[in-house]
Amino acid sequence: MKKSYAVIGLGKFGSYIAKGLAVEGENVIVCDNTKENFRDLQDSIEDLYVLDSTDKLALEEAGVIELDMVIVSIGENVEASILTLMALRELGNKTIIAKAISPIHGQILLKIGADRVIYPEKEVANRLLAELISNKAEVSIISEDLKMCKMIAGNTFGKRTIEEIQKGNLEVKGQIPTEGEIKVVGIKSEDNWKLSFNLNDEVCNEDFLVFVGNNAKIDFYVKLKSLNN
Repeated sequence: MKKSYAVIGLGKFGSYIAKGLAVEGENVIVCDNTKENFRDLQDSIEDLYVLDSTDKLALEEAGVIELDMVIVSIGENVEASILTLMALRELGNKTIIAKAISPIHGQILLKIGADRVIYPEKEVANRLLAELISNKAEVSIISEDLKMCKMIAGNTFGKRTIEEIQKGNLEVKGQIPTEGEIKVVGIKSEDNWKLSFNLNDEVCNEDFLVFVGNNAKIDFYVKLKSLNN
């Protein structure tokens, strides 16, 4: 069964999401306060509404009620973003993802009911940074046979659990793992460092990992990363 979506606000981000949902054949309602912004969507989306998204009644009449997911792409007008989110919550929409332009804006949106807040420009920058430095690994010597390594997860560790990484049984392109395990001591996801985590936690490709292990094991992972990115 298909999910029901709505996109509120047609800036670059909102337009991109709306077009993507339409291409995938999803049911999507699109709302904006300017008819001109619908120009590129008229051939692919039927439910296009010019309205004030802070108006609860207008949203209800457009069918933006009890939907599976609503994406609020109103960034610059903070007041409109907040009032729109409040109206969407009152209308019983299940999941609301909201765009924010600053950490304070994002905190407010979370407090009044956003399920997730995104910072498009920041997230794109983080992904680009991850690509640019994906082959780099920073290694520090702790003792005669112990090293610490900091590297971006990339394809070497990405989409693997902490337990899988620590067991050290990864094999890529015929490279047979050396004996021993490693210990993950820190994970940086976006701007947040985590020093405690569950073994079942999955690492994302863009995450930074800090781990310790014997010389041979750390050297193996550094070599593996260079082959795997």
